[in-house]
Amino acid sequence: MSTFSVALVLVLCTIQHLVVAIPRPDFGVYAPVYGSGDVSTNAKESGALIAKVNISLDVQLVSGYPLLEIIKTQLIAIADNFTQSALAVSNSIDTLALSNGTLDSAFGQFNNASGEFFYLITQGLTGYLNELDTKLDKSISTMLDDGLQEVNSELIRLAVLMDSLKAKLKLAVKAAASNEIPKAVLRQYVPTNLTNQISKSVITLKAGIPLVTYIIANSIENLKTADDYIIASGSAASQTFDDVSKGLENLETEVQQYSDDTSEITAIIDPVYKTNFNFSGVNLSSIPLIQNQMNEYTVTYTTDLNSTIADIKQYYETYKQAIPLVSDGLGAFYSTNACGHLVRLVKVLISNGPYADYCYNKYSPRSFALFDQQSREVSRCVDQEITRLLKLQQVLLAMAKTLLFDIEDVLAQITLCSRSPLVCNTNEVETLFNNVNIVARRHQNTMRNIVKYETVAGLNRLSACFSTSKYMLVIAINNMIPEMDQCAKMGPYV
Repeated sequence: MSTFSVALVLVLCTIQHLVVAIPRPDFGVYAPVYGSGDVSTNAKESGALIAKVNISLDVQLVSGYPLLEIIKTQLIAIADNFTQSALAVSNSIDTLALSNGTLDSAFGQFNNASGEFFYLITQGLTGYLNELDTKLDKSISTMLDDGLQEVNSELIRLAVLMDSLKAKLKLAVKAAASNEIPKAVLRQYVPTNLTNQISKSVITLKAGIPLVTYIIANSIENLKTADDYIIASGSAASQTFDDVSKGLENLETEVQQYSDDTSEITAIIDPVYKTNFNFSGVNLSSIPLIQNQMNEYTVTYTTDLNSTIADIKQYYETYKQAIPLVSDGLGAFYSTNACGHLVRLVKVLISNGPYADYCYNKYSPRSFALFDQQSREVSRCVDQEITRLLKLQQVLLAMAKTLLFDIEDVLAQITLCSRSPLVCNTNEVETLFNNVNIVARRHQNTMRNIVKYETVAGLNRLSACFSTSKYMLVIAINNMIPEMDQCAKMGPYV
């Protein structure tokens, strides 16, 4: 071996010896304290878990429901404060586990951080938790209290262990007369059981973090679910409103159709009238009294009949124009009277009680179904009125056919009358013809009135049925709310 090679080996051996000889800094001293590596590793892992609290917490709420924003503000504040204090503790533990001193400064950072965290858990979150209790029930605060108290209990235990470790390390430093403590002295004054207890305490502390993060994260997630539910409920109500409007539009269409169908009255009467009032082959001048009555008949079955049909059309038009007004205020009604079950279910969900998710999944579809049921009830109201309009039209056409009775044999009678003018052209016969004409006019007036009164009655029936459907909705809502309350308290029940 050359001289250069021998020298190199000696240098390397010296360096290795020096590296091995340098004490490892742990817990404020230059000595390899048992368990310090585990404490540092678990502290780092705790910090990673704590940091997850704020991941994806700032969800965007778009429904505009103030309660959700209020609860979100409290939860975010709790998460921020918890994260800040808990990270300070985990970082201080990591720093302490690898610290080279001095002892007072090394342990001081942990003591300060743990003291602030203790204050946060016992007093610092009170305002946020009280706000949650006021706006909701105590489910979230109870769960957080449980999770935080477990963390706090272990934190107190760890603080006691750390104080004991500090005291024993001070004795070891004093015995060694240096911050660099020989292994024999270290083991004499710092039992491995103590550092092992510290390591296990840090592990337990780390194990308590996920529960707190779960409570906050799950509560925030429920806020977003509730926000989506509110948007969906608005869509369900809007769809119901649209369905109601379409139903009423269908009724308007039917009314217009029946109004147009009044032309059938003319179609029934006109051919018979033209046939029986064709007096081209009759000498009416020989019976002037009867001729005057025939002129009155002509007015009755032309001008008067056209007026009757025009009036009927106008009654239908008035009815048609009034139909959309039946649903006026439906949106305001929903806002005032039809939101109770939605609000209650939202509160059940965001309270994050033990049965929150179950109750939400049980009642959210049912809450939407109430709106759909109301629209179905309105559809039934509309369908009934359409059926009644059909019957009314049948009555009108039947009455139109009875008008034919008064003119079906007029031509034959007048022809006979013109052949015996002295016998026929009398006041008595004229009166008889006049009486028939009066009845025909009354008959037309009856047709007017039956449409007039029936369209008014139809509108009243529709309004009453529509109002009933709304309050059936309210009754169903009022019945559902106690069920939701029972579900929130008891969960599944028979």
